[in-house]
Amino acid sequence: MTKVNPLVEYGIRKPLVALSKAPGMDIVRRNFRNKNMAFINGLAITSIIAKDGLGCYMYVNQSLHNDKIPDDKRKFVAALDLANGGLMILMQILMHMTISNKLVQAKMFNKLFGKNFDRAALKTYKKILNKREKFSNVDGKEFHKAMDNIKDSVNEAFSSLTSLVAATIIGKRVIVPFIATPLADKTKAWMCRNDKPVTVDKETVNTYDKDNAPAEKHKKDDVNNKQSSNLLTSIKNKFSHNN
Repeated sequence: MTKVNPLVEYGIRKPLVALSKAPGMDIVRRNFRNKNMAFINGLAITSIIAKDGLGCYMYVNQSLHNDKIPDDKRKFVAALDLANGGLMILMQILMHMTISNKLVQAKMFNKLFGKNFDRAALKTYKKILNKREKFSNVDGKEFHKAMDNIKDSVNEAFSSLTSLVAATIIGKRVIVPFIATPLADKTKAWMCRNDKPVTVDKETVNTYDKDNAPAEKHKKDDVNNKQSSNLLTSIKNKFSHNN
């Protein structure tokens, strides 16, 4: 008998066996066997949302207890993580519910692939098929049934792909970043609603002078230093002449 690697045995096989016996797995298996794409896509999105939810909790907790972040900035960083995580979860749910809708899927599929399954295209496919000796006796009914199965398979794959792309790329990576940062201030205010005032760390004090641009400020400093230097020189010269 072939010896199984302990890492594979305890890291993959046993967890999968335990998962297969978990409550509710009969429903999952039945829907997979019946190719229920709505259920399969929903399960895929749910697993991504669960992962993002756990990641959000870990990021927020890490930010709140990170000693490298000044005390007065921790809540804002944590609020940004919380806003980002919450929006990712919400946006993925909304995008999935929108894109996976049957009407939306039908319009998108017909727009992209409709011409490949219209009457003219099917006639061309049948002519090409009948030219082959192996399929020369295929009648119209059998051909259209086979093409309907192909169309359904393509539609299922297209539905899964577009749902995942919409949720994980468009919603998560394109829309969320534009909303998360402005929302972080409001999230921080909610998180700090019962907090006592925090002393601002000296490293995070805003030293920018809005009345004087940096170049002008350095120029004024140089002039002041030069004037001070000239004054000291003149005093030294005066005392030298008197001596």
